[in-house]
Amino acid sequence: MTRNNKAVLQYLTTYAEPEIGSLPTLSTTYDHCLVVPAFNETWRNLQQVWQNLSENYLVILVVNSPVARHQATLALIREVRNQSPNPVVRGHCCYLRGNPDILLIDRCSDGNTIDSRYGVGLARKIGADIALKLIEDRIILSNRISVTDADAVLPANYFGFKLESGDAALSLPFEHSLESGTALATLLYETSLLYYACGLLWADSPYAYTSLGSTLAISSTHYAMVRGFPRRPAAEDFYLLNKLAKTGRVRCAGNLPIILSGRLSSRVPVGTGPGIRKIQTLENPATEYLFYNPHIFDLLREFQKALWATWETPGALLSTNEEIRKYCRMMRLESLFSRQMQRQNKKTVFNKFVTDWFDGFRTLKFIHFMRDQFLPSVPFSRLGEAAYIKSGHVTDLPELRRQLYSRLFPDTPDGQNDGQKRSG
Repeated sequence: MTRNNKAVLQYLTTYAEPEIGSLPTLSTTYDHCLVVPAFNETWRNLQQVWQNLSENYLVILVVNSPVARHQATLALIREVRNQSPNPVVRGHCCYLRGNPDILLIDRCSDGNTIDSRYGVGLARKIGADIALKLIEDRIILSNRISVTDADAVLPANYFGFKLESGDAALSLPFEHSLESGTALATLLYETSLLYYACGLLWADSPYAYTSLGSTLAISSTHYAMVRGFPRRPAAEDFYLLNKLAKTGRVRCAGNLPIILSGRLSSRVPVGTGPGIRKIQTLENPATEYLFYNPHIFDLLREFQKALWATWETPGALLSTNEEIRKYCRMMRLESLFSRQMQRQNKKTVFNKFVTDWFDGFRTLKFIHFMRDQFLPSVPFSRLGEAAYIKSGHVTDLPELRRQLYSRLFPDTPDGQNDGQKRSG
């Protein structure tokens, strides 16, 4: 038995959600799977998620609610079940043959709701744990656990990009639809996601990707290695990817984007809906909505280089800018790295420690430190100062977004990601 198989079996035995033990018998095999959590959604919206797909795949639909007797969600359960004349039911799981086949998980009925403390994180974990079990049982033949949301529309080639050797996960391209009345706020919010990821890419960070739960394709073995999605009501995608990036590569891949809704949703405390809503409250979003100062990413790049040079040059961090040295003093890095170098006798082991220690969470804290202490945030018109943006003076937000998108997802066809061409 390989180490990876041991990790999967240990996860399924010890850490997986109990739903994996009460699945109905599935009557066929599938090339792919698609995990979709749904709360307060409609069957019509759900059908749009997979309307462009033609492969042999199984939808693992986790219909969930934090409150008992949520009428819209209960109605969705009934409507989904009505799609098949002969559903196979076992406990709270229901297998329906159709186009596509659906494995429906009921976590919204009385006595089986999802505690609001765990929210979408637990809903995703239930679905992904079931996918892992079906992959292990060879019911699903691909080792890719594809995860999206009920307000997404997947492109026709969604399953076309494969996990390569060394990949822990794929972060797939996306666009938000521009709804009437919220188009500018949506564009600003989406640009901020791309801008942050591109800043990390410029700084040579291994955590340079967008963290959106609706755009993930996860290696099943790596999923097991990090013990699955965290049970939390928000940011579960960020924390999962932060762990996955320590076991392998999180790769930005794909060309045709997943279309995401720009609706003002309140389903989760942070994310697209709340982010757009906050921007909408600004009197003049184009000038009042602020981005991280682009020169912070220059400091991050310098800091990363000094980190990687520490093994050969233990004093590398001392020769950086004063801003970075202040951060190092606050974090007591000299003593931390000195202790690690005494314990390690290989450069590769030490560098792995550095990569895991300065992870996506600490990278964000570094950026916040520099913002609060030295470089206040700026409007989008100042982003042209970033070394990785072609234009020295940015005045057009869609063009800025196009540049960022092309840098992060270089396989995207020209014009495919032009924000001005999207419609709600």
